[in-house]
Amino acid sequence: MKYNKSKAILFEFDDDSIGVLTAYDKLKTTYYTDGCGNNKNYSLGLALNAKNNFNNAEWGDNYPNKTTFAEAIALIPYGLDIMNHSYYHEPTGNYSNGTDIQKNFRDMDDFIKLRYNNYKANALVVPTNYTGYQIEAKNYNYLFGSSEGTFDGLTPYPSQFNAVGQINNIPVQNYTAIKRTFSDNWTNAGPQWTSLTSLFSGSNDYFEIGSHGIGDGVNFNSWIDSIVSQSSDTLLFQSMREFMEYKHLKEKVTKTEGITGNTMNIKLDYSTVVNPNISWYDLSLLVTSDKTISNVTINNNAYNLSYNPSTKLINVTKRKTIWS
Repeated sequence: MKYNKSKAILFEFDDDSIGVLTAYDKLKTTYYTDGCGNNKNYSLGLALNAKNNFNNAEWGDNYPNKTTFAEAIALIPYGLDIMNHSYYHEPTGNYSNGTDIQKNFRDMDDFIKLRYNNYKANALVVPTNYTGYQIEAKNYNYLFGSSEGTFDGLTPYPSQFNAVGQINNIPVQNYTAIKRTFSDNWTNAGPQWTSLTSLFSGSNDYFEIGSHGIGDGVNFNSWIDSIVSQSSDTLLFQSMREFMEYKHLKEKVTKTEGITGNTMNIKLDYSTVVNPNISWYDLSLLVTSDKTISNVTINNNAYNLSYNPSTKLINVTKRKTIWS
């Protein structure tokens, strides 16, 4: 996994929930490391609809209990991903696109780019349980979409009935339907606690969870504190997109290496990654050698570099957040 971690939790809020702001009050100061001494704050995704079915008002335009355009954009540097949840949430109401899934999906993709500072989505959250969205996302070259139970005939991972599983069981493929769990119950009885217990027992290494809101955040904060305590810096907490784009790049980037004298040269060829919507261009490399790493350099200043001479972990990172 990224940063040589062994477990991951993927999280998003649906429906442009204002709960993302309360969550980030905690997440901005909650960290795992990149394995090389640098802190990375916990982060997540925000699944968006454009307009309200009742009055056609834009949810990001100071609508009650919704995250504004400016508030969401301000969180992108903290790892927030903006996700496609369809233009209108419902196919009925005073305003809607009816059952035209393609229009609902593609209009939302355009809306995100228009209203969120030229940000390009690459991840779907299926609205309610409506069929057709997973297939539309796949046909539109998104890499992944999540749902509690709607997969349009695609094989869901981890499985149709269990949101906790193993990343190695997801095959190499251009689109992945992700099974997620969901909780609006942020008491100690919520499914987020059950999933967490399952994650830290046995061979499971990831799950995804969604929510509409976390109330005052007190119980959410306790859940996050428990994750930090149990994980001992072995876990990623991030959006589905950041997690799955890493898997995609690891499989698609062409890596070659060679040794000249006492220098090891590694070439990462990203031209073999055909998806145009990648945001996280990150790769973690582990060098197997009985030699000591004395220095690491990179010949592309668009990428950041970190390394750990003791574990021989090297991280090459870059994030794209603005598309032309």
